[in-house]
Amino acid sequence: MPFIKECCETPPVQVNYTPIGKTFKLKDDLDCYGVGDTNAKAAIIYIYDIYCLHPNAYQGCDILAKSGFRVIMPDFLRYEKTLKPLMDDPVKYREVIRSKGTYEALKDDFEATKNYIKNIEGFENVALIGFCWGAKKVMNLSAHDSFYKAGALVHPSLLELNDFENAQCPMVFLPSKSERDFTEDFAVISAKPFGSLCYHQRFDDMIHGWCAARGEWADAHIASRANEAFSIVVSNFRKILKL
Repeated sequence: MPFIKECCETPPVQVNYTPIGKTFKLKDDLDCYGVGDTNAKAAIIYIYDIYCLHPNAYQGCDILAKSGFRVIMPDFLRYEKTLKPLMDDPVKYREVIRSKGTYEALKDDFEATKNYIKNIEGFENVALIGFCWGAKKVMNLSAHDSFYKAGALVHPSLLELNDFENAQCPMVFLPSKSERDFTEDFAVISAKPFGSLCYHQRFDDMIHGWCAARGEWADAHIASRANEAFSIVVSNFRKILKL
C-alpha cells in the first residue's frame, strides 16, 4: 500500500521548540530522546512520522511526559545521516523510507528499544504511539510481540486490513480527513477479546500530519485539536493500562 498523497506532498511546517528531555544512545548508531519520570507507572515508545525529529515530535513526547508517562523516541530512521540529505528529493526520500523503514530492517532496533525500556528502565507497562509511517510500525510491533499493552495510531499511513487482524493489544485510532474510511478495519479489531478497549475518532477538520510535522500549532484551532488528540490518547492509555 502506498503512502497517502498528503503524506509526501505536504512539506513539514517550520517551527522552533526547545525539548525538555535528554538525548542518549540506545546503541552505538541509534540515538534516543527520553523525557518524563523514570519511576512513572507506565512508558510510551513514540514512533515519529516520516519527517522524523521534527520539533513537533519532541513537543508531542513532552506533552505525553507531562501527563505522567515516561516517553522515549528512538531515531529509527537515522534522520541526520540517512534522510536529511534527501529533503529536496521527495521520490528518493520515500524510497529510502520504504527500504530502511520496514519492520524487518528495524527489527534489531525494536529489540534494543524493548530491552532498554524493559530491562534497563524496568517498565513492564509499555504502550506505543505512532504517526503516519510510525502508526504502521505500531501495528507491526503489536502483531509480532504481545509485550506491548496498548497502541495509538495518529493520522496513519500504509495500514491494511491484516494489520487490524493481527494486532494483539487495544488500539486508539485517530485518522484525519486525509485518510480512507477505516470502519471495516476498526470493526475487525473491535471484535477481538480486548475490543471494548479500542477507540476510534475521526478528525474530519484536520489534515494528515496535524499532530506531527504538518501541524501548524501556531494556529489556535489546529493546536486545540492536536491537544485534544493527545488527551484522547492519554485518557485511553490510562484506562487500558489501568493507571
